[in-house]
Amino acid sequence: MKLLSIVSSLSFCLCLFLCQLQFLPAAAENANSATAAAGASGKPAYENWQDHRRNREVPVKFYFPKSGKAPYPVVIFSHGLGGSREAATYLGDYWSQHGYFCIFLQHAGSDSSVWQSQVMAGRQLIFQRLKSAANAQNLFDRVDDVKFAIDILEQLNQSDPALKGQLNLKEIAVAGHSFGALTSLVIAGQREGDKSFEDKRVKAAIYLCPPVKTGKSSPEEAYGSIALPGLLLTGTKDVSPIGETTAAERRIPFDSIKAPHQYIANFDGADHSVFGGRGFRPPLEADAATQKMIQELSTKFLDATLKNDSRAWHWLDSKEATDYLGRAAVYERR
Repeated sequence: MKLLSIVSSLSFCLCLFLCQLQFLPAAAENANSATAAAGASGKPAYENWQDHRRNREVPVKFYFPKSGKAPYPVVIFSHGLGGSREAATYLGDYWSQHGYFCIFLQHAGSDSSVWQSQVMAGRQLIFQRLKSAANAQNLFDRVDDVKFAIDILEQLNQSDPALKGQLNLKEIAVAGHSFGALTSLVIAGQREGDKSFEDKRVKAAIYLCPPVKTGKSSPEEAYGSIALPGLLLTGTKDVSPIGETTAAERRIPFDSIKAPHQYIANFDGADHSVFGGRGFRPPLEADAATQKMIQELSTKFLDATLKNDSRAWHWLDSKEATDYLGRAAVYERR
């Protein structure tokens, strides 16, 4: 059964959960960010936010902008199944260098704690634990984590000594890898039947290796109402050992979203893990070149959609992007 089939089979349960969402103001202590020293040094900062309504801790990692002027646009990143806030550091570092305030979330229940306690038990048991974590409840929690994070950022932007007035919360993008890409799709407006869980505070989305929708709804029904500009990144070897989505199927969301400003790059020879930063797996020789192009393409997309940079729009919509990628990737736009 495919990853999204698992989620879709529990869609009724998911809908019940998500229909009841009412995001309360964040706890007061979350508005006392200890980030000033880290921001001044240019280093990332770490915090553990408390959502008392859900009795849930949300670990976060901040990357502070190293260029540009406040208020800064915001990118929220959701890691893949079994990952952590340390995922895709190559993107957090690069985006922050180009004037973005980045916050990388860690999602309890589908993070690295799922497999770390089973290292000595062997590969098969780890995969079983990871597959079992790809469920509707964890998808619900992830969507809730993203919305909770935006609530917190709104508070910090009003009252935190280090961040007050520093964030442009009218210009927010979500991004994610694998299960995090599914999280981003749901935030962007992916539907389950007639239900949408879109967060309209988000203006653009980046999907790295998204799982494929294969439930009761058709792809057009699931993705067709997404209105956000989107960038989908995948590879010809993008097959996850956890799900059964094929590399060819990764593009289905791009093909099914009807809104303008949709982009896809399919990197020749790139596998599933390179997009998330490889994590605990050893890097491959081609990783650096692939990740450099992902950095450049994703930043141009963010510059266009969040900064309304006319040069970035031209780059995305002209031969410049195709020439830049060359034979490394097949690039399409709509």
